[in-house]
Amino acid sequence: MNILELVIMLAFMIIVGIVGFYASKFKPSLDNDITEWSLGGRRFGTFIVWFLIGGDVYTAYTLIAVPGLAYGEGVLALFATSYVIMTYPIVFLTMPRLWNVARKHNFITAGDYVEKAFNSKTLALIVAIVGILAELPYIGLQIFGMNFMLSVTHVPSNITIILSLLLVMGFTIFNGIRATALTAFIKDFFVWAMVLFLIIYIPIHYFGSIGQMFVWYNAHYPTKSVLSAGQISVFATLAFGSAAALFLYPHAITSVYSAKNAKIIKKNAIILPIYNIMLLLITLLGFAALFIDPQLKNPNMAFPEIISKTFGPVFTAIIGSIIILGSMIPASIMSIASANLFTRNIYKNLINKNISDTTEKLISKISVAVIILLALFTSLAMSPSFIITLQLMAGSWVVQLFPLIFVPLFTNRVNKIPAGIATVSGILVTTYMLFLVHFKVAIYKGVWVGLYGLVVEIILLLALTFLFQPMSNISLDDYLDSE
Repeated sequence: MNILELVIMLAFMIIVGIVGFYASKFKPSLDNDITEWSLGGRRFGTFIVWFLIGGDVYTAYTLIAVPGLAYGEGVLALFATSYVIMTYPIVFLTMPRLWNVARKHNFITAGDYVEKAFNSKTLALIVAIVGILAELPYIGLQIFGMNFMLSVTHVPSNITIILSLLLVMGFTIFNGIRATALTAFIKDFFVWAMVLFLIIYIPIHYFGSIGQMFVWYNAHYPTKSVLSAGQISVFATLAFGSAAALFLYPHAITSVYSAKNAKIIKKNAIILPIYNIMLLLITLLGFAALFIDPQLKNPNMAFPEIISKTFGPVFTAIIGSIIILGSMIPASIMSIASANLFTRNIYKNLINKNISDTTEKLISKISVAVIILLALFTSLAMSPSFIITLQLMAGSWVVQLFPLIFVPLFTNRVNKIPAGIATVSGILVTTYMLFLVHFKVAIYKGVWVGLYGLVVEIILLLALTFLFQPMSNISLDDYLDSE
């Protein structure tokens, strides 16, 4: 164990911890209810929401997995850049409307909205279960990201990971989303600085310039420089499906709900693509890794190997600390989103609907601890293949929620019965597609498995919708800007 490396990492974690625990001093409110803890009282401005959403979407695992995919599959990895670009027009069209109706009816979760829109606790329960199952492995992937990076340092990885997540658990329980928002500033500052430095230094150090890196890559890996015929449909369906799913994740919706008004969401839909510059740049490091070590057995080690073989232990520890930060902040908001889904759409609906606001907040805080500890246990104690399998399923299931969340934003014509049948059918079809590929990949015959479920959902919605009476639980005017 290298004491200096450990001290560097602890210093980063302590700084973030101090900010997280003192977050209650940031724009303090007289209210101390569940809305304040979960959403910051819906009072975050453009700048805060930009960092909050960016900090949740561009995570530590993104920084590890995207260069790894570029290392193993070449330009197919650019689907990540493509799908995020495609996401923000969807955000611009849907999320302001969702914020408006959430504000008017005091919704905290997507499940609250679905329950009201369809007058159905069962559909809200489906949203909650799918959402929690999606977030658990997502947190687990952040732990994997830390593990990969820490494996090239000289610090005990399990102890470091446990300490970082206990710290996250502490400041999240005490200060809720305010802690997430403030620590996201620190995380993103260091991530941006790291990426910009690496994309300038690495190509110059090894190739002379970034242009020469591309020349070398095209010469030595011509088949990875362009999409093969078989990869085109994979690229397109992965990009489209991922774009449709991204803001159906509970943590993304929680970030949206925290905004001060719908205009903040529209502004962020316009400026958030700036983060895509970082995503593109980090992808290119996967190409450079092939020059540094072309024999890696695990592509996810591409980024850690670049760092460890280029820099000394001190700088590697600094990069490792930034990756830890990139895991801590997403874990915070993912646990908040999951906890609220459990408390409001499972516990209140199935166990005790008459709990006080204080009790609801307490249960959500306890749920944060349970979710983080559960994600930690499954990631460290169980086979990585288990987490990956759960992530493949949950990621494909989340997009099946579109008839429950996106469709009612624009029409009240869809009844809860066809919406429920379509959603469950989509989940079952997607699960069957994953079964056919033995739950090892999310592609079946060149198409992302989630799209098979979506097609079935659309067919069922078109076939069944006009057989049932329209819903009128929420006026379409409630989705419009009131300003």
